[in-house]
Amino acid sequence: MTLRRSLLLAVAGLTAAALVAVSLTAVLALRAHLLHQTDEQLTGAARLAQSRAVLLAVDPTLRGDAVREVVSVTEYVIELRRGDSGTVRIVGGPPLPPRPLLASARLDDPAPQNVAGYRAVVVADGDFTVLVALPLEPLHATVRRLALIAAVASASVLAVLMLLARWLVTRRLRPLNEIAAAATDLADGQLDRRAPEPPDAPRTEVGRLTLAINGMLGRIEAALAARGRSEQRMRDFVADASHELRTPVTSIQGYLQLVRSGVVDLRDRPDVLRRLEEESSRMGSLVTSLLYLARLDASPAVTRTPVDLAALARDAVADALAVEPDRALSVDGPEELLVTGDVDTLRQVMANLLANVRAHTPPGTAALVRVRPGPELVRVEVTDEGPGFSEHAAAHAFERFWRADAARTTGGAGLGLAIVAEVVRAHGGEAGAAGSTVWFTLPRDS
Repeated sequence: MTLRRSLLLAVAGLTAAALVAVSLTAVLALRAHLLHQTDEQLTGAARLAQSRAVLLAVDPTLRGDAVREVVSVTEYVIELRRGDSGTVRIVGGPPLPPRPLLASARLDDPAPQNVAGYRAVVVADGDFTVLVALPLEPLHATVRRLALIAAVASASVLAVLMLLARWLVTRRLRPLNEIAAAATDLADGQLDRRAPEPPDAPRTEVGRLTLAINGMLGRIEAALAARGRSEQRMRDFVADASHELRTPVTSIQGYLQLVRSGVVDLRDRPDVLRRLEEESSRMGSLVTSLLYLARLDASPAVTRTPVDLAALARDAVADALAVEPDRALSVDGPEELLVTGDVDTLRQVMANLLANVRAHTPPGTAALVRVRPGPELVRVEVTDEGPGFSEHAAAHAFERFWRADAARTTGGAGLGLAIVAEVVRAHGGEAGAAGSTVWFTLPRDS
């Protein structure tokens, strides 16, 4: 059973039960009220009949006047009995009952009682027993008429309420149908499908459900898009890695085949061993970078400890000078600048930036490392005096295995800046390049 049908049936059942209860209460209350009025009339008439009982039974000349005094309403029936004598029956209007009511009434009970379709009161005074009665049919007719009116009115009210309830339930549940349609469209591939949000969404249950569902659909779309990008990135990564590894592997295999076939004598060609060492070193460096990137992709979370970024910059410059003493490298920054992050990965970032300078600028080219503190962000810039990045190269510099033009592509596998971007992103910052400057920012409390 659908939710709409179950709600309509519940509303119909509760409304019908309420109408039946109200109608039954009204009918019973009216019946009790009419009986009470009848009993009061009968009690008063019985007292009057009791006072006139002798005249009614003994003096026929006075019977008409006495009857008019007692039978003020035409429906009254009066019966009198004196000792063991017969019953005298007087009726105001309707036909007499077939049998005397005194024959069926409880003579020792002064309370009002029902006797053969009449409401009667019996009083006794000495030898006289007087019964005053009114027919119950007018009362029953009134009650039946009220019951019929209540039934018709209740049926009409129930029909109108059901129509209103159906319209209201349909209107209020329309967002649920929209949510179901949006979920179905999402399953069919329409990732941008959303359910219309009602204007009173934050204040109603269905509105809040719509907001929650739309939020969930948005997160699902983002997750699917991220998954698609991740899969495409992995495919590109595998293809690029295979291409990059193919070159040194092919070179090593070629030299080894030449040595094994005797074409190259290592005693006459010591440069072959040097080339084998260079290619194997290049392949080892490439594999190390690939493993480092894979580890960053698998667990991008970093260790959060206080790190002196100014000290890291000075250490990185010192390490670079040890590798290339003839290059003019300097640091411009405060004595101490603390951020929250992972010291090892940040050290790798500084090393990669300076290695990028060595790989893509002529020997001896000067470079400057600037560390600039800010109220919320820390900015680190590495600026060299080389040819710099073009606008196109700067837009792709941090992509994996991407190489710029020939002026800046001597050596390297195109992974150094990609590692920088991944580490900085894991710390909540961003990296970029413009001209001859490569920079990155980190939050003070990253």
